[in-house]
Amino acid sequence: MSRASIAPGRRSIAGLAWLARVGAAPLEPWCLVMGWGRAVAYDHARRLVAAGLVRTVPMTRGDGSLMVITAKGAMMAGCPATRARQAVAPTTWAHHCACAWVSAWLDVRGHAWWSEREIAEDEWWRYDVSYRDRRGTARVTHRPDLGVEIASGPVAIEVELQRKVRARLVGILRMYEQHTSDAGTLAGVIYVCDRNDVADAVRRAAEAVWLEAPALSFRAMHDVIEQTRTAAGLHKAVSDR
Repeated sequence: MSRASIAPGRRSIAGLAWLARVGAAPLEPWCLVMGWGRAVAYDHARRLVAAGLVRTVPMTRGDGSLMVITAKGAMMAGCPATRARQAVAPTTWAHHCACAWVSAWLDVRGHAWWSEREIAEDEWWRYDVSYRDRRGTARVTHRPDLGVEIASGPVAIEVELQRKVRARLVGILRMYEQHTSDAGTLAGVIYVCDRNDVADAVRRAAEAVWLEAPALSFRAMHDVIEQTRTAAGLHKAVSDR
């Protein structure tokens, strides 16, 4: 097989551009955003890997692999080389997968959105948080995982898979209460959780700082995945007509 026959084509580079936004993603959300079947996506991934634009990180047996943008791939897509992740540890796999699914959920439903990597590069999304714990007053900075634009303004998205220490969580939610008030910069915050106990912990902490609907809302991770599949399926049905 010649080198030219495996070189990334126009559609491969379009897929690379989406990967450059999110940094790392499993195969299915990438397929759904791009409108590809699994076999086609594997072929595009193979071309991108062969060109050094993407690398794969095998996850737990049965979970497939994460496709991770390289510095060369980020620059090919017109993004900073810093979009490339130097390390993708097993402890971060679930979070990378969840953020990729939320990115796909926003994308296939036609929303303007900011990825985790884009938020990390934008000082507008950097917030100061303070809270008290047994060691005294802690002052930290915090960024949401993603963001989405709605009619009333930008909304922060938190992908919450594990329970945070309550004091820190209360501090983050107090910050969101301030930024979603009448004079605030955000139209709201969405928490995406895959466990009921995690969502319940966020609700209890929110009550302590008077953060409530409509400024605060929740989505279950399994609903995000199913809604992404449904929306992508509708797009494909229309394009196949």
